[in-house]
Amino acid sequence: MKLSILATLAIAATILMGCGSVQKPTVEVANHDSDHNIPAIDQMIVEMKQAYIEKCYLPVANRKPPENACQSELFQTLERRYHLDYNQNHVAMASNDLFFKDIDAELRKMLRSDPEIRQAARNGGFKNVGEMLAYYKDKYKFDTQLEQY
Repeated sequence: MKLSILATLAIAATILMGCGSVQKPTVEVANHDSDHNIPAIDQMIVEMKQAYIEKCYLPVANRKPPENACQSELFQTLERRYHLDYNQNHVAMASNDLFFKDIDAELRKMLRSDPEIRQAARNGGFKNVGEMLAYYKDKYKFDTQLEQY
């Protein structure tokens, strides 16, 4: 009798602990057709996204108080949109907006300063920086279809 009660409590505790957990987003280099393959841009985006996940996304998704400007900006965006009733999908949607503002700035800087990247972008069939940003935003967006418990 006591053993079954303990087992039931252990199962209930495990379920409750699993329900509140945040799924860490994964980052990997996207697959491209040969025209859009620019490894330097992929590397920059992957490195920036890994840093963003650790420094901004996860602390806010875990509802820790903001400790830096990135976390504050993400938290304020979530608070404006969803008040304090936000979930991980909301964090992902807001992160897609905020993270890609930083990518836009870095992408423009790379295109201005590196002739090889500028040439690869032209050869890749991108008409302008906006089209290039939209392409990479689609390839590296945060998953907004996470299961919520």
